[in-house]
Amino acid sequence: MNVLLLHLDGKLPNLALMRAAGHYLERGDHVELRRVGNAMWLEPRFDDPTWDVVLGSLIFERTRPLAEFARERYPGIILGGTGWNAAITLLDLGIGPGRLAYGFYPWFRASMGFTQRGCRLKCPFCVVPIKEGAVTEAATIADLWRGEGHPRELILLDNDFFGQPHWRARLDEIREGHFKVSFTQGINARMLTDETAAAIASVDYRDDSMKVKRLYTAWDNRKDERRLFAGLEVLVRHGVKPRDIMVFMLIGYWPGETHADRDYRRAQLRAFGALPYPMPFVRTAELVGFQRWVIGAYDKRVDWPAWEAAKYRPQCLGDVRQGELV
Repeated sequence: MNVLLLHLDGKLPNLALMRAAGHYLERGDHVELRRVGNAMWLEPRFDDPTWDVVLGSLIFERTRPLAEFARERYPGIILGGTGWNAAITLLDLGIGPGRLAYGFYPWFRASMGFTQRGCRLKCPFCVVPIKEGAVTEAATIADLWRGEGHPRELILLDNDFFGQPHWRARLDEIREGHFKVSFTQGINARMLTDETAAAIASVDYRDDSMKVKRLYTAWDNRKDERRLFAGLEVLVRHGVKPRDIMVFMLIGYWPGETHADRDYRRAQLRAFGALPYPMPFVRTAELVGFQRWVIGAYDKRVDWPAWEAAKYRPQCLGDVRQGELV
């Protein structure tokens, strides 16, 4: 049987596609995995076989137009992922737990996966409660690591690491195994205690490239300010540097949100020394412009009126005089 797997978005390897690839390879099927950046990459190749199974996975809703085009090119395609339908699972397709086919991402060094699934919270904008349900334990660090001959680098996809009963054992395994670890989905700073903050500070936490020290968390609602900064302060008290904390800011979700609301959170995080990272819930020109202003650190040297007058583009800043394009 010939199987085509389409990686439609996301910079990290797609865990579901790797699991599907492992499943089909173990059956002896011919499997190809293609990373698709635009519609042109979906065009069939002259040497393509007749595909018996086509699966596509997307993380972001903004990729849906590309997924729709994939359905035109491959009418029998099965699409899944949070960008399409979070309720569809591999188990629905008869694909259970099994080996991950890392070989389709030869550039990727780390090992990745979940030590837990689900979340204790039910945030209205989040698909995790729908997709994963309540917190359950999933794997030990030994289960996730690819083993000798591979770097001791872990990408954890856990959405609520400290929600699992045995988080202490998992951190012991990370520490004692001398692993670098990236908590890519973030740590809930609002719920940190001295114990959990000290535990995080005791491991070699990294960004998803493993190049720099990094912890990820989020500030989704201005009402959470006191609890968020209490958590950030306890991290710092246990040795985490503010500049090593990246805070994702949900923007464009809450009714009545204004630029002043967004800018207040940005300014508070800058004053603390953390790295704000706006995440637009809807991708309007203004929200994407705000994201670009902050991520590119233009907010440190260009005020918002000037950035807005430049139509949110750095290449236009030289044409701005007193907040107007000339």
